[in-house]
Amino acid sequence: MSSPTIYINGKNAKTEWGILTTGNTLSSLLAPVSMKERVSNESRLEHGRRTDNSDPKVAARELNLEIQMIADNEAQFYARHEAFCAELEKGVIDMYLSDRPEVVYHFDYNSCPQYTQFRRGIATLSLKVTETNPKDRTAHDND
Repeated sequence: MSSPTIYINGKNAKTEWGILTTGNTLSSLLAPVSMKERVSNESRLEHGRRTDNSDPKVAARELNLEIQMIADNEAQFYARHEAFCAELEKGVIDMYLSDRPEVVYHFDYNSCPQYTQFRRGIATLSLKVTETNPKDRTAHDND
């Protein structure tokens, strides 16, 4: 079974930049989101604490998306690397996978704290991103 293709900002990441998913990418995306702290009240007149669970909300989440960049030769690698860095500098990543195109993740790009180049044609990047609203996973018009 092959890995799904990533689409970033409407572009096929494999053909555009040589970007492939890893097992860690899929695990990060599918991990359950955390909940925001519930409204609660502690009173000295009552035992314990009262917690309001009537309208739970999810929290924004920080993810590390591990991806690989491949190229056929050194020149292609550097060209793809430069183009992908320019895309990241836009600050916004709208991403979906070919096996679930209806689920669009909206990320703010923060940094790339880990970059490992194995050879001049293969590198692994760990992108630190923030999903500000994990309940919003629909496509947006960029007009």
